[in-house]
Amino acid sequence: MFSAEEYQRRRQALANSLGEGVIILPSYANSTMSNDVFYEFRQQSDFLYFTGFPEPDSIAILEVEDGKITYTLFVPERDETFEIWNGRRYGTEGAISTFHADAAYNNTDFELKLADILKKYEHVYWTQGENQKVDATITEKMLEASKSRDKTGRGPIFSTNCIYQIHELRVKKSAEEIEVMKKSADISAKAMELGIKVSMPGMKEAEVEAVIEYYYAKHGAQRPAYPTIAGSGVNATILHYIENIDELNEGELMLVDAGAEYQGYASDITRTWPVNAKFSDAQKEVYQLVLDTQEACILMVKPGITIQELHDTAVELITEGLVDLGLLEGAIDEIIEEKKYSRFFMHGLGHFLGMDVHDTSLLGRKYILQEGNYFTVEPGIYIPDEDDIPERYRGIGVRIEDDVLVTTDGCEVLSDGVAKSIEDIENLVGTATLP
Repeated sequence: MFSAEEYQRRRQALANSLGEGVIILPSYANSTMSNDVFYEFRQQSDFLYFTGFPEPDSIAILEVEDGKITYTLFVPERDETFEIWNGRRYGTEGAISTFHADAAYNNTDFELKLADILKKYEHVYWTQGENQKVDATITEKMLEASKSRDKTGRGPIFSTNCIYQIHELRVKKSAEEIEVMKKSADISAKAMELGIKVSMPGMKEAEVEAVIEYYYAKHGAQRPAYPTIAGSGVNATILHYIENIDELNEGELMLVDAGAEYQGYASDITRTWPVNAKFSDAQKEVYQLVLDTQEACILMVKPGITIQELHDTAVELITEGLVDLGLLEGAIDEIIEEKKYSRFFMHGLGHFLGMDVHDTSLLGRKYILQEGNYFTVEPGIYIPDEDDIPERYRGIGVRIEDDVLVTTDGCEVLSDGVAKSIEDIENLVGTATLP
């Protein structure tokens, strides 16, 4: 949890962005996995960003009037039986004492209190689509409050989904956030390096996954930021392969895309390595092309550039390389215009990173980067095992991904603690036993 001043700064920035009115931020609800077993709960990121409050079925309301914010939390009620079985709740007292709400109520009071609050404001903002039950309640109470305008002279007229404005705030990381992100990246990089070290023919993909996630837990990460991708052989050509059930075989590559979530912030790292600690000539050619592309793009990162510009550079470099390898034929400009490269490089170069692994996604690739932005640089080449492909290249999948923070005049790679040169990778594979 961040400092009280950090959360207050975030709420004030949102109020300044939206203006006078009422802002409603719902949490997620618990979700059933099977019968009476719930999925592990992870809080809705926007709600968490402005409140720090970790419990499900909660709502935050910010009333903005004359430049002043009144911050109210609606939270699950303290319940002795529930807490015996499932753990302690903060309740309304904790919402005020620990999370610094101006007022707090049980979530069962939300509808009644909301009806009164809405009557005072013309503008209503909320993160629509994040909690359907809360959406329905807000819509119903807004309609009721609107009908009372002729009596009160006030009430809701304008309804705005404020997710885009929230993404604009969340995309620029604060000093406190950067410290947490550095820790998340450090844990993830060291976990990835351990995964490389223990890999050897005969292991299961799931064993490599388990070693990496063991390191997360041992060093304080709450969970994987997303399902770990651990694909060997032709599985490395499947972008989001998560079955992780096959055996690592001599002569194959292993591609792992994994990152920890530490104090609510994700990392996202990909490395590719030879299972037997030695790249074949063909694997080395493809790997070096991806690495050269990634390093060239990282060198370009600075305030004022866009992810789209970086992506376009990656497309050009990869296309030129694929022509040199004989996997594509023709003029570079024509290949790019006709998107023939996309048979081998079909995804974007990167995405914003933060509380979500695909963070602040509404901003898009054409957002102009500024100091404090955090995103991935992850070129890849995925060659299908098909008859028209030269046999030596069939089934090779390579992706290299790092987490990059935009600085005043360049960038800092927060995930640079894990090896990626051919020589360094080969020297790591198989040098440790399972912990």
